[in-house]
Amino acid sequence: MPFDWTLLALVCAPVFVYLMLPTLVVVPMALTPRQLLEFPPSGISLRTFHDLLSDAAWTSAVLISLRVAAVVVGLSCLVATTAATALHSARFAGKTIILGILMTPVVAPVIVLALADYQFLVSLHLAGTWVGIALAHSVLATPYVFVTIQASLVGLDPALVRSARSLGAGPMSVFWHVYLPALRPGLLAGAVFAFAVSFDEAVIALFLQGPQATTLPVKMFTDIQYELSPKIAAVASLLVGLATLAFLAQIAIVLRRRSRGRVWAAGGEQRWETS
Repeated sequence: MPFDWTLLALVCAPVFVYLMLPTLVVVPMALTPRQLLEFPPSGISLRTFHDLLSDAAWTSAVLISLRVAAVVVGLSCLVATTAATALHSARFAGKTIILGILMTPVVAPVIVLALADYQFLVSLHLAGTWVGIALAHSVLATPYVFVTIQASLVGLDPALVRSARSLGAGPMSVFWHVYLPALRPGLLAGAVFAFAVSFDEAVIALFLQGPQATTLPVKMFTDIQYELSPKIAAVASLLVGLATLAFLAQIAIVLRRRSRGRVWAAGGEQRWETS
């Protein structure tokens, strides 16, 4: 019996609309010419986007979020890569306990992590700084990077590592020539996860915010509390647009790799037939 794609489309289309419609509503709300949020908008204007880009508080929040996310990507990838490569072929009694500790930030309530981060960073005089937020976000993002890198290392044969060491390769050479090619896809995926986790996180950032350390989610949250400005909808629209572009770029990369693989496969078959 052939698969009925029409039935699948009829089932999935309402679900897709249900999931995406609340997100897409913010776009027309950002185009309103008035100073208050309204839907449907009374007109169409780009005034809100102009006001947003000329507002120093909003641009500062975006720059701080990008700076924090960049540091989080670097720290979480470094820690997760080190832990994943060290635990890949290790066999000892406490390995399961260490894995559980590494995954604790995922299962622990975020409010508990926020309180713990605040108490710890206050003692280091880093509360209220963007560095403190970056350190706290790195703890939250590291498990996601660790999982993706660990999944990439599943197919790595430990015999390759032993062979490289038996031939005189040092630790850095083994990592560069054996581990890195295997974990590169997981490392890239983990970096994307780390960036998204940090850029979107608000609870920990609320606890650790300061006059010079206000991230974009915190700025949006505080503005929603005190004023219903269309700037919030404009920021949400820009984030939706960036996420859409990233999704389309990912699809384009996947399709390009598939087409390139088909070309290589066809070329290999042709060479085999001519030989």
